[in-house]
Amino acid sequence: MTQVIEAPISITVRSAGEFAEQLLGAVQSGGDIDIDLSALAEVDLSFIQLVLAARAHLEQEGARLGLAQPAGPGLAALLDRAGFLGDPQPADLDFWFHGELPQ
Repeated sequence: MTQVIEAPISITVRSAGEFAEQLLGAVQSGGDIDIDLSALAEVDLSFIQLVLAARAHLEQEGARLGLAQPAGPGLAALLDRAGFLGDPQPADLDFWFHGELPQ
C-alpha cells in the first residue's frame, strides 16, 4: 500500500525541517510514498533537495517515491530556474510531470 504525505502550503528553508521529519518517518515505515502537492503554494530548492534525496534512497531500497499530481506552475518554474529541465530524462519527466513537460 502506498503512503500519502500531504505537503504543507509552504516548504522553504525556514519550514523544510518539519517536512523532512514527516518524509523521513514515511521512509522509515517502508514501502512506496506519494506526496500530495495540492496545498503547496510556496516552495524553494530545499523541497527539491529533500524530494530528490528521498527518491534516491527509496529507489535503492526497492521502493518508489511519487507525486500524487504533477508539479504545478510554481514548482515547474523553480525546477526550470534551477536547471533541472534543461535536458530532462524521461524518468524525471515522469516523476515531476507524470510524463509531459508543461508548456
